[in-house]
Amino acid sequence: MHKLLQVKPLITSQTLWRATIPSTNLLSLIQKRFLQTQAIPSSASEPPPLGSAPSLSKRLQILQTNSPNSSSVLNCLKSHGFEDTQIAKLVGKRPDILNCKVHTKLVPKLRYLIEKGFTGKLLPDLILSNPLILFRGLDSHIKPSFEFLRPFLNGEEMLVAIKRSSWLLTISRNAILQPNVDLLIRAGIPASRISKLLILQPRVISQSNDRMVYAIKTVKQIGLEPKVPRFIHALRVICSMSESNWKKKVEVFMSLGWSKEEVLNTFKKDPPCLACSENKLRCLMDFYVNTMKSDVKTIIAYSKLLHYSVEKRVHARYIVLKVLESMKLIKEYKKIVWAIVLSEKKFLEAYITKHIDKVPELLDMYHGAVKRRKTIRGKREKFDPKSASLAL
Repeated sequence: MHKLLQVKPLITSQTLWRATIPSTNLLSLIQKRFLQTQAIPSSASEPPPLGSAPSLSKRLQILQTNSPNSSSVLNCLKSHGFEDTQIAKLVGKRPDILNCKVHTKLVPKLRYLIEKGFTGKLLPDLILSNPLILFRGLDSHIKPSFEFLRPFLNGEEMLVAIKRSSWLLTISRNAILQPNVDLLIRAGIPASRISKLLILQPRVISQSNDRMVYAIKTVKQIGLEPKVPRFIHALRVICSMSESNWKKKVEVFMSLGWSKEEVLNTFKKDPPCLACSENKLRCLMDFYVNTMKSDVKTIIAYSKLLHYSVEKRVHARYIVLKVLESMKLIKEYKKIVWAIVLSEKKFLEAYITKHIDKVPELLDMYHGAVKRRKTIRGKREKFDPKSASLAL
């Protein structure tokens, strides 16, 4: 058993914590994590050039030597719920954490985050996702960030948004967040929609101001009004690609039989459709048109079809329908797409459970088709997105 290092309370008048740290284990973990997270020289046999930085292990030794309060830092983190492996990972990411002033820097920030709801494992998870939080000023940055978000998010929503995008506490509020939110408000987007954007797609608000101006203008020109719910989804899609990639995406749809007007109308009706990759789009259109013998107009009418995966959904359902068709258990499906858009529960009820007495192996066949398609797509079949042709 390793000898335990007993750490005395750091503030005798106010005991902030009292803990023991297995120093040998923890320091070993820190050293291992520190070395793993640093770049490895291309040739270890070459001597370092004159005047170069010390070796990694030497740097860690220097860091520990020059950080007389490192034990206090480690003790502080332990007392706030950080496990040894989490501390080692944190120090590996930001070795300078060992130089932090415990009483004036670390403790106030950790306590404030706990007050805001980051209790238990949420606190170390948050810090590990973005250690920069501990290096931002509490009064100059962290508190104002929470105050900025407060009009749009309640306590629970705040936790969700920050857990999903911890950079909301470290990004420049004055240079990025505030100007972009002001733009959205001036454009006529309701506060409730901005709240949803912060919870579901906060990266939209992290765009440069010029980029946000372009995105809002583009979505308006396409014909979506800022007050409709789809506006923020369209904004997300536009912000996810450059102007040239947006034009290319429209051209890909047109090459697959859509007119430009049909592409833009579909985008207005169902913005996420244009977020799918070119590879996925070509694969889906190829399967719907060439395998299922659907026409492009049907796919345009049911744009939700572009949300699905051939491997995980479309192929397996098509196999089931063809089996039932061949056994005369269902009529030839002219509107086969209706079965594709059904929820999983309704599909199982309508096409598998209903016929399980006559086709006992149907459920296994359905699940097997999904698994087999994944295996084929993942290991053997190579899909060239430019080779998918359409029989129009």
